[in-house]
Amino acid sequence: MGDAIWLTMALPTWFFQTIRQPFGAGLLTMIPAAGIVCLVIGVLIGAIRRQPKLFAFMTSVFASQVLVAVAGFWRGQLNEPGIVLNAFMLLQLLLVIYLIYRLEGARLAALFLGAFSMAYAFEAWFISTMSFRDIWL
Repeated sequence: MGDAIWLTMALPTWFFQTIRQPFGAGLLTMIPAAGIVCLVIGVLIGAIRRQPKLFAFMTSVFASQVLVAVAGFWRGQLNEPGIVLNAFMLLQLLLVIYLIYRLEGARLAALFLGAFSMAYAFEAWFISTMSFRDIWL
């Protein structure tokens, strides 16, 4: 249970720390750093245009947090978590596409928030892969 709580708290910390050195570890830091930039742009556009519907993207962030919590709870229990993780990424992609489609009046902000959501999901996917296998970088 402690690993689940620890990873749930660590995911946003590790994600947002990448902005300090966006090229420090190649794609492992560039993708989250680009996601942070997209988050800022999406939030600014949404705030200027007053689009509260954009809070729907929080479901994607919540799903990423749940994946990491499950991976922390089952730490070291899955040697081949590919099916679970690939299904998660597919569902995240479908959710983001659906949200962008549904938010007609706020598509530009939704595109940026969708990019952030996918970057956050990638980070959750990466951390969950390490946790499920209990193999850490």
